[in-house]
Amino acid sequence: MTGPAAPPSDGTDGTDGTDADGTMPLSRRRVEPPSVRPPASVRPPRSVPPPPDPVPPPEGTMRQILARMRQSRHAMLGLVAICGLLLLSVFADLLASDLPVLCKVQGTVYVLPAVTHPAALAGWDNARVAAEAGPGGFSLAPLVPYGPRQTAAGADVAPLAAPSLSRVHPLGTDAFGRDVFARLVHGARTAMSIALLAVLAFVSLGTLLGALAGFFGGPLDAFVSRVVESLTAFPTLILVLVVQALVPHPTTTTLLVTLALTRWTEVARLVRAEVILVTSQDYVLAARALGASPARVLWRHVAPNARAPVLVSATFGLASVVLIEAALDFLRVGLPGPVPSWGEMLSESRDHLAAWWLLVFPGVSLFLSVVSLNLVGEALRDALDPRLHAAIGGGGATKPLGSGGGGDRPTIAPSSTAFDGTTHA
Repeated sequence: MTGPAAPPSDGTDGTDGTDADGTMPLSRRRVEPPSVRPPASVRPPRSVPPPPDPVPPPEGTMRQILARMRQSRHAMLGLVAICGLLLLSVFADLLASDLPVLCKVQGTVYVLPAVTHPAALAGWDNARVAAEAGPGGFSLAPLVPYGPRQTAAGADVAPLAAPSLSRVHPLGTDAFGRDVFARLVHGARTAMSIALLAVLAFVSLGTLLGALAGFFGGPLDAFVSRVVESLTAFPTLILVLVVQALVPHPTTTTLLVTLALTRWTEVARLVRAEVILVTSQDYVLAARALGASPARVLWRHVAPNARAPVLVSATFGLASVVLIEAALDFLRVGLPGPVPSWGEMLSESRDHLAAWWLLVFPGVSLFLSVVSLNLVGEALRDALDPRLHAAIGGGGATKPLGSGGGGDRPTIAPSSTAFDGTTHA
């Protein structure tokens, strides 16, 4: 009997194609070509990783608020108009004044004498300064060489002069010979100064009372709530008219105090609701558990998170105060007579219907300022509203600033608290 057939031999003694000593024969070895490194000129460029996405600013910061506002074209137009109005108010003496911007009279140099009011130039005007400058003197007159209170005492000032394209009275004069352009730019200063001071006063008062009422509650909350309900039952204009009528000699100070005492209720109501909402958050409860004083909790943890309604209310308050001040001056119960005001110019147009420039120029200025402030206020309210950005980032093609793909966590919209203390989503 013969054994099994031997496997085919390939000239080696091993069954796996190796020699007896376990080495691969030369005929079966795989020879690798030598690796030649290409020169640097023909090497493929290394893939550079893309730069990381910029980290968006924290939610609620001023940079992100401004970035959101820039997405609204109307808001930017309103902001540009407000900035122009502020510049017009600040540099009103460079545009229209009864004294020069810079002059040298009898060897003495005066810088902005319309602002500093030097005693040596009391009762002077641009014409007299130029005439009595003396040897070596000079005078740099403003754009319109007439002040807002300069009347028709001079021979070159005519009452109810129509607008012209010349440097002399470009927007005409009123019934007393006062330059309309001068009263217009100085009226912008009056409107903005009254609005800023009044808003600062009633926002401070409303924020303080609303924060204390919402944080401490109890009898203080009940007292503030009853006062707010009583004052909001009457229109603001009616309250201001009553107070101004009771004052024997109304001044700018009395108008500011009246506006502050009648407009703080809206701010207090909004701040109270936000404080009640914030005080129920976990970080406030943790601060209280760690032993922080009520004053520290209110100042460091509660007040910064309640600033959004304050900013929005202040912006809308500016427009409201400008309109109320013009209405009071139109009814001739506001600022004293010599003070330039848009409302006073509109009131004067009632007695001179043919002088259309007394109605058009201050009316357009008042309209543009109020509309611009309202546009900025609406854009600021939308930029500070977390519900709006959560809705946009959740299901629409448009996402809030700094949002990435679909995996980004949306902003959680907090619930709101009404003035009566009820909470709803």
